[in-house]
Formats: sequence, structure tokens, C-alpha cells
Amino acid sequence: MKKVFISLDTEGLSGLTSWEEMSADPSCTGKAYIRELSWIIDELFRNCPELEEITLCDSHSRGENLPYAAFDDPRVTQIKGYPRQDYMLATLDSSYDMLMLVGYHGMIGSRYALMDHSYSSAGIYNVRINGRLMGEVELNSYYAASLGVPLSFVAGDNILEEELKEWNYNNAFVRTKEGLGRFSAKLYSPSMLEEKFRAATREAVKKCSKKELNIIKAETPTVLEIDFVTTVMADAVEMIPTVERIGGRTIRYTSDNYRDIMHIILISAIISGRYGNYK
Repeated sequence: MKKVFISLDTEGLSGLTSWEEMSADPSCTGKAYIRELSWIIDELFRNCPELEEITLCDSHSRGENLPYAAFDDPRVTQIKGYPRQDYMLATLDSSYDMLMLVGYHGMIGSRYALMDHSYSSAGIYNVRINGRLMGEVELNSYYAASLGVPLSFVAGDNILEEELKEWNYNNAFVRTKEGLGRFSAKLYSPSMLEEKFRAATREAVKKCSKKELNIIKAETPTVLEIDFVTTVMADAVEMIPTVERIGGRTIRYTSDNYRDIMHIILISAIISGRYGNYK
């Protein structure tokens, strides 16, 4: 194994329960990242001496959460800033051996999921692929799969864990906390979580080396449907060429190229977010 890509979100990180908490003390996000990543990176290098690169893709909000040089190792690279192509998976390509998703969360509307949303808490309500509701883990995994890169590891709350079981994900998962509401949770101690992160990382490495990681691909042609929070958001997104308006708050887009599907989701999130307080 030569290259590992780690996409970083925040809502599923251990110890965090609200966006207000992150805004009031931005350093708490960086500390949570460093805590979890230190366990993962240590195990990756310990179990893969041949590893040449670990890419850390800071993927929450504007991608400015992980301090620069938090891991000062020539084999660790960092993706930072926004906007950028492919956002949560920027620069991912077929040269990577596996994808790891850290700090991820349940899809929009999930009961008790921490800070639930699907790419935009302001504009997008539901995202469906071929008629099935999808969250960010599933959507990103499909994109990685289109490049031949398997999803090997996910860390997030118990609600996300249950969603992924229904999606037939059977690779490594670390439950970081238990959701009690959108902004409340039962938290675990770092000393308890450390061994779970380390064990799950070892499991991911072992499955990757044995080529036992399953790749779940989206069926083609792939039909994307997005429900927006308000009709004005759909009014705006409808103007994207090849996008079809099929309801007051709903658009549809079909393609054989999954990267195009992802770009429509990302563009829709950007556009719809501008109309959250539009009057």
C-alpha cells in the first residue's frame, strides 16, 4: 500500500456536539482532529512501512479547521481552503489505495443524528441516488468507487453506523459518540476511543493488503434527485443546463459520469445556500 486519502469532516468527531461550540472556540475542532488523526496516522505508518503519502483533506465548511503542519512528516500532505474541485475528495484519484472518512455524520433528517445534513444544512433537504436517500458517506464513497478506490474506514456517531449497515457497508467503523438529539450526545473518553481507532485502522490496512475491501458503485445511468428547503432554491438551481425541475422543491439530473453527479450536488449546495434568507 502506497497512498491513503483521509477526508475530514467535523460533526462526527469525538467530543463535539454543536456548530456553536466550534464557532465559539475554533481550536476545539483542530484539537479533535489531531487527537483522532494521531492514532490513525501512527497505526498507518506502523503497519505500512512502505506508505509514501497520506493526504489529509480538510472538508468542513471552508476547509480551514486543521492547523497547518499539525503532522510535520514529509509523507503527510494537506488539502486546505474553499472553493475547490471535488471539495471533500479534492485531488483523490486512482493512485490511492483506500479512502478513510473521519468525523462524518448521519444524513439530513435522521433522528438523533449529530448536526445532520447532506452537503448543505442551509439549502438541501434530501439527496437521492437512483431513488435511495443518501448521506455524505455514501455519496463520497460512490465517487471514490468510480475511481476504483475503496472506502476502508469510517468514524462517526451511532446513527451513521446504523445507516451504513443498511447500505451494506462492512469495513472498519469507529463509533465516536451516541446521538441524543441534533445538538446533544453521550460522549466517550479519549482513552476508550484510542484503541478503537487503532484497531479499526489496523483492520482497514489488513483488508486493503489482502484486497478484501469491497467497492460499492452507483448503478448507471445514475439518477440524482435533490429536494431543497424552499422553492426559490429550486428556481435558481433549475437554470443549470441539463438539470430538470420535477417538483416545487425538487430537481433531477442523470449521467453516466459520477463526477458530474457530484459536481451538480456541490453546485446545488453553493447556489441554494445563497437563498437561505432570501426575501
